[in-house]
Amino acid sequence: MSRLALVAAALAGCTLDWDDVSQAGHALPPLTSSSTSDEATTSSGEDASTAASTVDASTTTSSPVTVSGSGSASDSDTGTTGDDSKAVPVEVEVVINSPSPMIAVGEVQVSVWTSRPVASIDIFDNDVPLVLGAVPVNPVHVFEVTSDDIPGDGTHTIRAVAHAADGVSGQDAEELLIDVQPGGTDVWPPYVKPGPINGFTSAAIRDNGIDVAGYLETNDGLKAVAVRIDGTKGQPEGEPIHLGPVAVIGGGRGPAIAVTGDEATFVAWTFPDSGSTRWAVTEIKFGEPHGPTWIGALGTSVNAMTSVDDVLILVGADEVSPGTHDLKAWWISAPDAELVHERTFAASSDDDKFNTRDEVGRGVAIVGDEVVVVGERETKGLDMKLRRRTVVLRYDLDAALWGQWTSPGELMDEDAAMAVAPLRGGGFVVTGWARDVGFSNRLLLTRWFSAEGEAGSLRIEPTPSDAVGYTIGEDREGKIIIAGATKKPLQDADSWIFAIPGPVGPPVWEVIRNGPGQGPDEAASLALDTWSSMYVVGSEFDALQPRAFALRLYP
Repeated sequence: MSRLALVAAALAGCTLDWDDVSQAGHALPPLTSSSTSDEATTSSGEDASTAASTVDASTTTSSPVTVSGSGSASDSDTGTTGDDSKAVPVEVEVVINSPSPMIAVGEVQVSVWTSRPVASIDIFDNDVPLVLGAVPVNPVHVFEVTSDDIPGDGTHTIRAVAHAADGVSGQDAEELLIDVQPGGTDVWPPYVKPGPINGFTSAAIRDNGIDVAGYLETNDGLKAVAVRIDGTKGQPEGEPIHLGPVAVIGGGRGPAIAVTGDEATFVAWTFPDSGSTRWAVTEIKFGEPHGPTWIGALGTSVNAMTSVDDVLILVGADEVSPGTHDLKAWWISAPDAELVHERTFAASSDDDKFNTRDEVGRGVAIVGDEVVVVGERETKGLDMKLRRRTVVLRYDLDAALWGQWTSPGELMDEDAAMAVAPLRGGGFVVTGWARDVGFSNRLLLTRWFSAEGEAGSLRIEPTPSDAVGYTIGEDREGKIIIAGATKKPLQDADSWIFAIPGPVGPPVWEVIRNGPGQGPDEAASLALDTWSSMYVVGSEFDALQPRAFALRLYP
C-alpha cells in the first residue's frame, strides 16, 4: 500500500486522530474564507495554536523563512486594533507550487501569505490535518505525491488556518487536482527495437537516466555492449559502445554495469579464453572511445558488480574443474585498476575434501557499511544428497568477513539467490528461486534479513510453472519490486515485473511482457530513481533472435 511521505512536516512521524484533536480544544473552522476575532478561541480559553501544541509537544518546522505579511512587531505582541478598538482581521492566501492537475510524482509545497504576522498555521487536506500549529515558514508544509493511491487521485482542498497571537484567525483554501498514473504503468513508451542490441542485462542510475550493459550478436559471436538511455524520452543517447566477446549472458550472469562515486561508468563481463573464461572490466564514457580493459585470471567469471566510493566490487566464480567453481569476490580500485582484495568462499576441507562442490556468486549490494554477496552453493541435505542452496556472505567495506548464512531448505529441497537489495528500515531482501527435487518447476522465492544478517520471513509466489527473480529493489513507499521471468504451461517464458507489500499480501501490481516470438523473455535488471520510478531492462524474442527492451514504470 502507498503512504504519504512527509518531507518537512511540522508533525513529522506523528499520526493524528481528528477526534482527539477536537477534544483537545482545536475547533475545525468551516470550509469558507473568513476572519474571526478574539471570540474564535476554544471553550477552554486556549487559542488554536496552543491547542495544537498540546497535541504534540515535539512539533518541529522546516527552515525559518518568515511568511510575507504587513504590520509591525508590536502588532503581534500586543494585539492589533483599529481606531474603533476592534481586532484587525487576518487575511490569508494559500499558494501551492504544483500544477493542477499534478500528473507526476514529486513534492508539493504549501506556502501561506498573511496580511499581518501570525503565531501559527494549520494545514488541512480536505478535513484531514497535514500539520497543526506550524511556525510560519515558506513553505509551511511539504508533502510528496508518490503514486496514485495516497494522497490519492482526485481533487484535494488544501486549506490553511492562520492564528495571530491576539486570538484573531483567518483562513483560505486552494484546490489541487492529483492525476498520477497507477503503479506499474509506463512512464514513456517501452524502448524495444530489433537490433543493434539483442539484450540488456544490467542497469545503473546516473543523472536523469540509466547506463545499461547488454550484448549483441555479430558474425564473430556475442559481444558486450553499453548504451545510455535518456530518462525523459526513453531513447538511447548516441551510439552503443561495443566491447569484447561474451561467454555467458542473461539475468544473474551479466554483463554487469556500475557507476562509481565520481559518476564514472564501468562494464564487467565474462569472455571465453582457452577453453575456459576470464572476467573483464572496462571504463566507458559515452560519446568517447572506451578505456583500457582489465583482465582477470584464467578460470574466473563475473555475474554482478557494484561500487562504493571509488572501489568496484565484482562477484562471480573461480573455476576449479569443468562444472565446479568456488564463489569469488574482487575489490578493485577504479582509478588505477589495482586489485585491492579478493575473497573466496568454498566448503571446508572437512566437508568437501577434494573441492568438488559448486559455489557461485550471483548478486551483490551495499547495505549500510556492509557488502552483501548472495549466490548458491552445493551442500548435503538431510538425506545426505547434494542440494543447491542459497548462500549469503556479509563483508565490511574492506573485505573482512562478518558473517555467512546458508539456507536450511525449510520449505523446498533447493533454492538459490540471484539478487539482493538494501531495505530503508535496515537489513536487506533477497530474491531467486526454489524447487523440490524431482519436479522441474522453479518458483520465485523472496527472503528478508535483519540488519544483523539473520534470516527472517520468506514467501514463494504461487505460479503454475517455472519462475525466477533476477533483480530486486525497494521503492520509497516500502513496496518490494521484483523482476524476472515466469513460464506459463505450454508457453515460452515471459518477463515478469511485480510489486509486493511485504512478506504477506497479494502483489500490488504486476506487468507481464510476452515477446512476439517463441523464446525466453526475461526482465534481467532493475534500477530505481529518486522518486522510485523504476527502470527495467531485459530481452524478449522476436522471430528467431532476442531484442533488447527498456521500460520506465510508475511506482
